[in-house]
Amino acid sequence: MVLSPGRAHLPDAFQSHALSTLTLPDAHVDVWLVPAVPDTASVAQLAGSWLSDEEQARLESRRLPKGRAMFLLTRAVLRRLLSAYRPDIAPQDWQLGRSAEGRPCVLGPVPAPSFNLSHTDDTLMLAFTGLGQPGIDIEQLDRQVDADALAQRYFSAAEHQALLSLPLALQGDRFLRLWTLKEACVKANGQGLAQALRHFEFAFDDKASLTFHPAPHESPPHQYWRLWSMTQDRLRIALAVRCQVDPGDCPYRLRRLQWPDQVCTVVSKAEYHGAN
Repeated sequence: MVLSPGRAHLPDAFQSHALSTLTLPDAHVDVWLVPAVPDTASVAQLAGSWLSDEEQARLESRRLPKGRAMFLLTRAVLRRLLSAYRPDIAPQDWQLGRSAEGRPCVLGPVPAPSFNLSHTDDTLMLAFTGLGQPGIDIEQLDRQVDADALAQRYFSAAEHQALLSLPLALQGDRFLRLWTLKEACVKANGQGLAQALRHFEFAFDDKASLTFHPAPHESPPHQYWRLWSMTQDRLRIALAVRCQVDPGDCPYRLRRLQWPDQVCTVVSKAEYHGAN
Protein backbone atom coordinates (compact mmCIF):
# COMPACT_ATOMS: atom_id res chain seq x y z
CA MET A 1 0.00 0.00 0.00
CA VAL A 2 1.53 3.27 -1.11
CA LEU A 3 0.75 6.50 0.67
CA SER A 4 -0.31 9.17 -1.81
CA PRO A 5 -1.86 12.64 -1.41
CA GLY A 6 -5.19 12.37 0.38
CA ARG A 7 -8.42 14.21 -0.25
CA ALA A 8 -9.79 16.55 2.36
CA HIS A 9 -13.48 17.31 2.65
CA LEU A 10 -13.61 21.11 2.66
CA PRO A 11 -16.73 23.20 3.27
CA ASP A 12 -17.50 26.35 1.32
CA ALA A 13 -16.50 28.70 4.12
CA PHE A 14 -13.84 28.59 6.81
CA GLN A 15 -15.12 31.20 9.27
CA SER A 16 -15.32 30.28 12.92
CA HIS A 17 -18.81 29.31 13.99
CA ALA A 18 -20.56 27.86 17.01
CA LEU A 19 -20.62 24.10 17.43
CA SER A 20 -24.03 22.71 16.61
CA THR A 21 -25.42 19.42 15.33
CA LEU A 22 -22.76 17.47 13.42
CA THR A 23 -23.16 15.01 10.59
CA LEU A 24 -20.56 12.38 9.77
CA PRO A 25 -20.99 11.30 6.14
CA ASP A 26 -20.44 7.69 5.18
CA ALA A 27 -16.78 6.80 4.57
CA HIS A 28 -15.53 10.02 6.17
CA VAL A 29 -13.23 10.64 9.11
CA ASP A 30 -13.55 13.68 11.35
CA VAL A 31 -10.39 14.85 13.12
CA TRP A 32 -10.59 17.47 15.87
CA LEU A 33 -7.72 19.60 17.18
CA VAL A 34 -8.44 21.12 20.59
CA PRO A 35 -5.98 23.52 22.28
CA ALA A 36 -5.62 23.15 26.03
CA VAL A 37 -7.71 25.54 28.12
CA PRO A 38 -5.73 27.71 30.57
CA ASP A 39 -8.80 28.27 32.76
CA THR A 40 -9.55 24.78 34.04
CA ALA A 41 -12.26 26.14 36.31
CA SER A 42 -14.34 27.15 33.29
CA VAL A 43 -14.23 23.58 31.98
CA ALA A 44 -15.13 22.15 35.38
CA GLN A 45 -17.99 24.60 35.80
CA LEU A 46 -19.60 23.61 32.52
CA ALA A 47 -18.68 19.95 32.22
CA GLY A 48 -17.77 18.70 35.70
CA SER A 49 -21.22 17.20 36.18
CA TRP A 50 -20.90 15.24 32.91
CA LEU A 51 -18.31 12.83 34.29
CA SER A 52 -19.29 9.36 35.47
CA ASP A 53 -18.31 8.18 38.95
CA GLU A 54 -15.46 6.19 37.40
CA GLU A 55 -14.21 9.22 35.46
CA GLN A 56 -14.47 11.39 38.57
CA ALA A 57 -12.35 8.90 40.50
CA ARG A 58 -9.76 8.87 37.72
CA LEU A 59 -9.70 12.67 37.72
CA GLU A 60 -9.15 12.83 41.47
CA SER A 61 -6.36 10.25 41.27
CA ARG A 62 -4.24 12.57 39.14
CA ARG A 63 -1.91 14.52 41.36
CA LEU A 64 -0.42 16.98 38.89
CA PRO A 65 -2.63 19.96 37.99
CA LYS A 66 -1.68 19.74 34.31
CA GLY A 67 -2.67 16.07 34.17
CA ARG A 68 -5.98 16.79 35.88
CA ALA A 69 -6.68 19.64 33.48
CA MET A 70 -6.00 17.55 30.36
CA PHE A 71 -8.03 14.59 31.64
CA LEU A 72 -11.01 16.85 32.39
CA LEU A 73 -10.75 18.54 28.99
CA THR A 74 -10.47 15.17 27.23
CA ARG A 75 -13.61 13.76 28.82
CA ALA A 76 -15.53 17.01 28.42
CA VAL A 77 -14.69 17.41 24.73
CA LEU A 78 -15.38 13.75 23.98
CA ARG A 79 -18.83 13.92 25.56
CA ARG A 80 -19.52 17.32 23.97
CA LEU A 81 -18.69 16.07 20.46
CA LEU A 82 -20.57 12.79 20.86
CA SER A 83 -23.67 14.80 21.74
CA ALA A 84 -23.10 17.02 18.71
CA TYR A 85 -23.15 13.90 16.51
CA ARG A 86 -26.14 12.54 18.46
CA PRO A 87 -28.01 15.59 19.85
CA ASP A 88 -30.73 13.37 21.31
CA ILE A 89 -28.24 12.25 23.98
CA ALA A 90 -27.02 14.65 26.68
CA PRO A 91 -23.24 14.72 27.34
CA GLN A 92 -23.63 13.22 30.82
CA ASP A 93 -25.71 10.31 29.52
CA TRP A 94 -23.01 8.68 27.40
CA GLN A 95 -21.74 5.38 28.79
CA LEU A 96 -18.06 5.07 27.98
CA GLY A 97 -15.78 2.09 28.44
CA ARG A 98 -13.50 -0.27 26.55
CA SER A 99 -14.12 -2.90 23.94
CA ALA A 100 -13.05 -6.53 24.29
CA GLU A 101 -9.86 -5.53 22.43
CA GLY A 102 -9.19 -2.72 24.90
CA ARG A 103 -10.10 0.25 22.71
CA PRO A 104 -12.02 3.15 24.27
CA CYS A 105 -15.58 3.02 23.00
CA VAL A 106 -19.19 4.03 23.51
CA LEU A 107 -21.19 1.40 25.41
CA GLY A 108 -24.55 3.19 25.19
CA PRO A 109 -27.26 4.29 25.38
CA VAL A 110 -27.30 4.43 21.54
CA PRO A 111 -24.79 3.65 18.77
CA ALA A 112 -22.24 6.37 18.07
CA PRO A 113 -19.18 6.86 15.84
CA SER A 114 -16.04 4.99 16.82
CA PHE A 115 -13.41 7.30 18.28
CA ASN A 116 -9.82 7.53 19.41
CA LEU A 117 -7.78 10.30 21.00
CA SER A 118 -4.28 11.46 21.75
CA HIS A 119 -2.76 14.48 23.45
CA THR A 120 0.41 16.36 24.21
CA ASP A 121 0.78 18.74 27.14
CA ASP A 122 -1.10 21.49 25.35
CA THR A 123 -3.14 19.90 22.54
CA LEU A 124 -5.86 17.27 22.41
CA MET A 125 -6.83 15.48 19.20
CA LEU A 126 -9.79 13.19 18.55
CA ALA A 127 -10.84 11.11 15.55
CA PHE A 128 -14.40 9.94 14.81
CA THR A 129 -15.58 7.65 12.03
CA GLY A 130 -18.27 5.17 11.13
CA LEU A 131 -15.87 3.31 8.82
CA GLY A 132 -14.12 1.06 11.27
CA GLN A 133 -11.74 1.44 14.19
CA PRO A 134 -9.64 4.64 14.27
CA GLY A 135 -6.31 5.25 15.94
CA ILE A 136 -4.65 8.65 16.26
CA ASP A 137 -1.29 9.71 17.63
CA ILE A 138 0.41 13.09 17.93
CA GLU A 139 3.86 14.26 18.97
CA GLN A 140 5.45 17.68 19.17
CA LEU A 141 7.78 18.30 16.23
CA ASP A 142 10.48 19.68 18.54
CA ARG A 143 10.43 16.66 20.83
CA GLN A 144 13.98 15.56 21.58
CA VAL A 145 14.45 11.79 21.42
CA ASP A 146 17.24 9.29 20.87
CA ALA A 147 15.88 8.22 17.48
CA ASP A 148 18.56 5.57 16.91
CA ALA A 149 18.02 3.83 20.26
CA LEU A 150 14.22 3.87 20.05
CA ALA A 151 14.20 2.73 16.42
CA GLN A 152 16.57 -0.13 17.23
CA ARG A 153 14.24 -1.22 20.04
CA TYR A 154 10.83 -0.77 18.41
CA PHE A 155 11.22 -0.65 14.61
CA SER A 156 11.87 -3.45 12.16
CA ALA A 157 15.48 -3.97 11.08
CA ALA A 158 14.68 -2.53 7.63
CA GLU A 159 13.07 0.59 9.14
CA HIS A 160 16.00 1.08 11.49
CA GLN A 161 18.56 0.80 8.70
CA ALA A 162 16.56 3.13 6.45
CA LEU A 163 16.48 5.69 9.26
CA LEU A 164 20.25 5.50 9.81
CA SER A 165 20.88 5.91 6.08
CA LEU A 166 19.44 9.43 6.20
CA PRO A 167 21.48 12.53 6.98
CA LEU A 168 21.43 13.15 10.72
CA ALA A 169 19.42 16.35 10.26
CA LEU A 170 16.54 14.38 8.69
CA GLN A 171 16.43 11.47 11.09
CA GLY A 172 14.35 13.20 13.77
CA ASP A 173 11.46 14.02 11.44
CA ARG A 174 11.52 10.56 9.84
CA PHE A 175 11.50 8.94 13.27
CA LEU A 176 8.47 10.95 14.45
CA ARG A 177 6.64 10.23 11.22
CA LEU A 178 7.17 6.48 11.61
CA TRP A 179 6.57 6.45 15.36
CA THR A 180 3.22 8.23 15.12
CA LEU A 181 2.05 6.06 12.21
CA LYS A 182 2.94 2.91 14.11
CA GLU A 183 1.27 4.14 17.31
CA ALA A 184 -1.87 5.03 15.37
CA CYS A 185 -1.96 1.54 13.84
CA VAL A 186 -1.64 -0.31 17.14
CA LYS A 187 -4.28 1.96 18.70
CA ALA A 188 -6.64 1.15 15.83
CA ASN A 189 -6.03 -2.51 16.64
CA GLY A 190 -6.75 -1.86 20.31
CA GLN A 191 -3.54 -3.51 21.45
CA GLY A 192 -1.22 -0.62 22.19
CA LEU A 193 2.44 -1.47 22.58
CA ALA A 194 1.48 -5.04 23.48
CA GLN A 195 1.49 -5.51 19.70
CA ALA A 196 5.17 -5.30 18.78
CA LEU A 197 5.76 -2.26 16.59
CA ARG A 198 8.24 -4.21 14.50
CA HIS A 199 5.63 -6.75 13.37
CA PHE A 200 4.55 -4.39 10.59
CA GLU A 201 6.58 -1.81 8.73
CA PHE A 202 6.68 1.22 6.50
CA ALA A 203 9.15 1.63 3.63
CA PHE A 204 10.22 4.86 1.93
CA ASP A 205 11.34 5.05 -1.68
CA ASP A 206 13.84 7.53 -3.14
CA LYS A 207 11.09 10.14 -3.54
CA ALA A 208 10.02 9.78 0.11
CA SER A 209 6.76 8.06 -0.82
CA LEU A 210 5.69 5.66 1.88
CA THR A 211 4.51 2.05 1.55
CA PHE A 212 2.70 0.22 4.36
CA HIS A 213 3.29 -3.49 4.94
CA PRO A 214 0.75 -4.85 7.47
CA ALA A 215 1.51 -7.75 9.77
CA PRO A 216 1.56 -11.00 7.74
CA HIS A 217 -1.62 -12.35 9.36
CA GLU A 218 -3.53 -9.16 8.45
CA SER A 219 -4.28 -9.41 4.74
CA PRO A 220 -7.40 -8.84 2.62
CA PRO A 221 -10.25 -9.53 2.89
CA HIS A 222 -9.91 -9.43 6.67
CA GLN A 223 -8.37 -5.98 7.09
CA TYR A 224 -8.39 -2.78 5.08
CA TRP A 225 -6.38 0.21 6.23
CA ARG A 226 -6.53 3.93 5.59
CA LEU A 227 -3.57 5.98 6.82
CA TRP A 228 -2.69 9.67 6.97
CA SER A 229 0.34 11.62 8.16
CA MET A 230 0.44 15.41 8.46
CA THR A 231 1.87 18.34 10.38
CA GLN A 232 -0.17 21.08 11.99
CA ASP A 233 0.49 23.57 14.78
CA ARG A 234 4.02 22.23 15.31
CA LEU A 235 2.64 18.72 15.71
CA ARG A 236 3.27 15.51 13.81
CA ILE A 237 -0.12 13.81 13.44
CA ALA A 238 -0.86 10.27 12.29
CA LEU A 239 -4.28 8.73 11.76
CA ALA A 240 -5.13 5.10 11.00
CA VAL A 241 -8.50 3.47 10.34
CA ARG A 242 -8.86 -0.31 10.31
CA CYS A 243 -11.88 -1.60 8.37
CA GLN A 244 -13.43 -5.02 7.84
CA VAL A 245 -14.69 -4.09 4.36
CA ASP A 246 -13.10 -1.99 1.63
CA PRO A 247 -14.25 1.60 2.33
CA GLY A 248 -13.21 2.97 -1.06
CA ASP A 249 -12.35 6.66 -1.12
CA CYS A 250 -12.05 8.08 2.37
CA PRO A 251 -11.79 11.86 2.78
CA TYR A 252 -10.99 13.41 6.13
CA ARG A 253 -11.96 16.69 7.78
CA LEU A 254 -9.64 18.49 10.18
CA ARG A 255 -11.30 21.05 12.42
CA ARG A 256 -10.26 23.09 15.41
CA LEU A 257 -12.49 23.33 18.48
CA GLN A 258 -11.85 26.17 20.87
CA TRP A 259 -13.56 25.13 24.08
CA PRO A 260 -16.43 25.17 24.60
CA ASP A 261 -18.03 25.68 21.19
CA GLN A 262 -16.07 27.68 18.60
CA VAL A 263 -15.27 25.64 15.48
CA CYS A 264 -13.29 26.35 12.33
CA THR A 265 -11.98 24.14 9.52
CA VAL A 266 -8.21 23.67 9.23
CA VAL A 267 -6.63 23.14 5.81
CA SER A 268 -3.78 20.66 6.17
CA LYS A 269 -2.18 18.61 3.41
CA ALA A 270 -1.87 14.97 4.36
CA GLU A 271 -0.52 11.80 2.84
CA TYR A 272 -3.00 8.98 2.30
CA HIS A 273 -2.75 5.42 1.08
CA GLY A 274 -5.04 3.71 -1.40
CA ALA A 275 -6.93 0.48 -0.87
CA ASN A 276 -4.88 -2.52 0.14
